[in-house]
Amino acid sequence: MPAREREVSPLPGDDRMQQLFRDPRVVLISGYARLPDSVASHSQYQRLGVVLAVDSSDGRIVAADTTLLTDLAKDFFRALVEGASVTEDIAEIVQRVQTRYAGQSGAALTTALRRCLETYYQMRDGDQLPGDPDGKE
Repeated sequence: MPAREREVSPLPGDDRMQQLFRDPRVVLISGYARLPDSVASHSQYQRLGVVLAVDSSDGRIVAADTTLLTDLAKDFFRALVEGASVTEDIAEIVQRVQTRYAGQSGAALTTALRRCLETYYQMRDGDQLPGDPDGKE
């Protein structure tokens, strides 16, 4: 009897994450910044992280996350950046976070976000971003 192919279990997480994972144009970028000593999560993390999933075909942020301590702060950050374009709205994204997020981690959040954006541009300028799967870029 021939060996049976092993079934692949579904990816963990919700359908949205599975969809992002399967789209070869979506890249995950991250940036980190040192948290101020006065912030509650400093003793646990010492650094604040920002992670963006970006559709490289149009630069749109399709998902975002951060290591901010509370769910409300994480959700607020997502609402500020998701849907924006890292190619067209870069100054607006940074300004939106600077003016709307007034927490003690604000400076670190902005720095981590800028580092994410720098990483995206380095990948783009180095031709390291995935192209259009149809061969059209």
